[in-house]
Amino acid sequence: MIQVQPIENKDEQKALCALCRADFLPDALAYRALDDAGNVTGICQFFLDDKGGHITHIAAPQGKDDADTLFLLGRSALNFMDLCGAKTAFFEGDGLSRELLLRIGFTTKTEIPSVSLEGFFTHPCQHHAH
Repeated sequence: MIQVQPIENKDEQKALCALCRADFLPDALAYRALDDAGNVTGICQFFLDDKGGHITHIAAPQGKDDADTLFLLGRSALNFMDLCGAKTAFFEGDGLSRELLLRIGFTTKTEIPSVSLEGFFTHPCQHHAH
C-alpha cells in the first residue's frame, strides 16, 4: 500500500528532492509517498496563490517511477488545494507523460496543463479530463 504524507521538515524535503531529482523549493509545500517498508517512492511540491494551486514537481527516485504513486501524489496535492479553496490548479513541472497528466485530471489543451477543482472531488469517478 502506498502512503502519502505531508513533509513538515524542510531539511527532509530538500533531501527527498535530491533523491527524486527535483529542484528544492524552500517555500513550497510537499508530500512524500512511502511503500509498505517505509521507503520513499516519490515527492510532490506545490504552492497556492491568488490564481489557484500550482504543482511544480511530481517525481520518483531513479528507477522507481511508478505511475500509481505519481498519480496518488498528484491527486493528494489537488485535494489539499481544493480544501484550501483553490478553484483551479496548474501543473508547471516537467517529466510527466501526457497520459499521466490526464489520469491525474489535468487538461493538456492549454499551454499550461490545468484542472478546474470546482466539484472535482464531489464526484471524482465522473471526472473526465481531455
